[in-house]
Amino acid sequence: MATNPINRKKQAIISQKDLNLIFRILKSNWWVPIIVLPIFYAIGTFYVYRLTNVYQASTEFLLKVNDTYYQNNVLSDQNFYSYGSYVDNLNEQRIIQSYDLSSSVVDKLLSDIQVSYFIVGKVRTTEQFKNVPINIVINSINPGYYEQIFDFKILDYNNYEISFLSDGVKQVKRGKFNQDLIDSDLNINVIRTDIFSEKKVESFKEIFYQFSIHSKEYLISNIQGNLSIENPEYTNILIVGLKDIVPERAILILDTLNSVYSLSKLKTKFELNERTITYIDRQLNEITYSLKSIEDTMQNYKEKKSIIDLAWEQGDFLTKISTYDGQKSQLQLQLGALQDLEKYIVEDKDPQFLPPNVFIFEKSGFMSTAVTDLYTKQLELNKVYNLAKENNPIVADLKASIKKTKQDLLVYINNTRKATDQQIDGLNKEILTYINEAKLIPGKQRDILNIQRRATVSEQLYNFLLEKRANTKIAKASIVPDVKIVESPRNIGVVSPDKPGIQKSFLSFGLILSIIIIILRAFFYSKITSVEHLKELTELPLIGVLPFVKDGNNDGLVVDHSPSSVISESFRNLRTNLMYANIGIDAKTYLVTSFLPSEGKTFTSANLACIFAKSGKKTILLELDLHKPRIFKRFGLPPQSKGITTCISGINTYEEIISETHVPNLYCMYAGPVPPNPSEFVLSQKLKDIILRAKQDFDFVIIDTPPAGLLSDSVYLIDQVDATIFVLNTKTSSKRVITFMENVMESNNLKNVLLVLNGVSRLGKRYYYQGYGYSYGYGYGYGYGKGYGFKK
Repeated sequence: MATNPINRKKQAIISQKDLNLIFRILKSNWWVPIIVLPIFYAIGTFYVYRLTNVYQASTEFLLKVNDTYYQNNVLSDQNFYSYGSYVDNLNEQRIIQSYDLSSSVVDKLLSDIQVSYFIVGKVRTTEQFKNVPINIVINSINPGYYEQIFDFKILDYNNYEISFLSDGVKQVKRGKFNQDLIDSDLNINVIRTDIFSEKKVESFKEIFYQFSIHSKEYLISNIQGNLSIENPEYTNILIVGLKDIVPERAILILDTLNSVYSLSKLKTKFELNERTITYIDRQLNEITYSLKSIEDTMQNYKEKKSIIDLAWEQGDFLTKISTYDGQKSQLQLQLGALQDLEKYIVEDKDPQFLPPNVFIFEKSGFMSTAVTDLYTKQLELNKVYNLAKENNPIVADLKASIKKTKQDLLVYINNTRKATDQQIDGLNKEILTYINEAKLIPGKQRDILNIQRRATVSEQLYNFLLEKRANTKIAKASIVPDVKIVESPRNIGVVSPDKPGIQKSFLSFGLILSIIIIILRAFFYSKITSVEHLKELTELPLIGVLPFVKDGNNDGLVVDHSPSSVISESFRNLRTNLMYANIGIDAKTYLVTSFLPSEGKTFTSANLACIFAKSGKKTILLELDLHKPRIFKRFGLPPQSKGITTCISGINTYEEIISETHVPNLYCMYAGPVPPNPSEFVLSQKLKDIILRAKQDFDFVIIDTPPAGLLSDSVYLIDQVDATIFVLNTKTSSKRVITFMENVMESNNLKNVLLVLNGVSRLGKRYYYQGYGYSYGYGYGYGYGKGYGFKK
């Protein structure tokens, strides 16, 4: 399927017109970056050269080091294998950045850093730290002189001069080296250094020195402000950096900071160790007193409670209670035996079966004898019964004897029972007494245990403190800083300013400025230098192109004295294009104007009128630039005393102001004397009548007018002509001229405005004869009618 070429043209991302625009902008503005960029590079280089380099010194700490002789078993430390734990050293960072630590550093280095020395050059001033021939010792100074610049000049080997401002008044003091310079506000001693010798005095005299004295607060603030600390993740390493314009001073300060920080850590440990020992000693004294108090309390309690030995008393009480309880049991058994015996006697049991417990508690005595006797008599009575009768005297005697024995036993049993009960009651009382005493033992034991517990705790604490006191004293001998210097202070180079970056910024700014200048020139100050450029800016028809003519050939009528030149051929093409322009068949009146003076409108109007006359047409040229008439110069004439102004004023008639020129068929109506109010003459009815009559009397009427950008005369006259020729000059005309024309046309509803581009360079014959006549004649003429309409 074929593609429509029109659509293909619309779809193009970059058109030939765009390429032409870019090429034209580059062609006319290539010199801008070539001039601007070197200028900004030079400015940037000079600016960078004047900047003072800021260096940075860096050191690295390793915190929480375990390099101690006396320490626990590392392998038993449960924290030894704590991999991947988060390490936060913000406290240590704050300590390093603290005011007190910086103050300690300044105190150690005050004599080295309190005074800053400068060498003043032609372009910049540089600070020196070591390589200076003098060392200023500050004995006393008025605080108002801190941070003030003092000028210093070496007069000779023994004398120097300083100057400074005091209350806005310059003060000059002279002193001798190695001697105090005593003033009411300043007491210093300037000492010669090792590099200051008599041979070098003359070279030192040529150098302009300055110095500044700093307060302690300034130095502390400067250290704190330029100190930076970085803690890499998951490490105990602190990277401490210090910025300074003198790298040696930064290294010195960091080295001192390392020392002060390490000593502060040691001091803290020693203070902690001493406080620990002091605390242990105080606690030991208190515990010793407490132990003595506890011993006194124990002794008083034992004396009060009559305690000899609770363990022995407890055993004694238990033994006695057991003994008494055993005795009580025996007595209770004896009562049982007596009861059984009494039951046996009372119930008159079988004498062959005595109670078994009768003899368990008494092996001898009345009862044992009586019971044995009773038992024997009963057995004997039983034997007698086998041999005798009841009435046998032996039986009666035996029964009487048995009865008598039983009565005696019953009496004995009764008495014995009473005695035994009394014994049991006595034993119960004894047992109760000892039980009550035993019951008191736990309370006493508890009290004693409490006292003993206090004593034990105090003794354990005493022993613990003694052990810790010994460990603390041993640990004191093995105290080392828990800070290890991983990397000593060193200069890591310039950190600011970024001179290459600044130079790049200047170049970038120069490039941006160049682009801005090019854009401004392209859109606001770009001159219309070619036909293509003019076509890109407007759709107004271009009726002719005039080549550039040198000033020497720009006077007179060039088409008359150089008929074969390129410029004459350009006017012939202009005449042809006007004849074929789509502005009406009977168009015969043309107004020629421009935006500014010196764009070639008078040159164009005069030569256009001449070329029309040479074609055999009766032509008249009207000089209506009444403000600054110049047509007469084209014909080599002096200023005319009569002309349009005298005709309008009634001094001369219409016929009197028409002048015949040396060119056949060419007539001229000069402006005449310049009136005080030229614009009013242009607006007069008489001028309209003059133009109308000229149209009737001549084949072509060419009107030369003032610049439209400065005066409105030409705009008023446009209604009186068939077409307006607007002359543009490649040296002065820009886009704003096109904008002005289009605004004037729109606001005044003007028609038939034609353009002539004057001063085009490199306009060759090939360009003229091969394409110009057709392109700018027929092409613009017909195209214009469709866009703007016709003058009716």
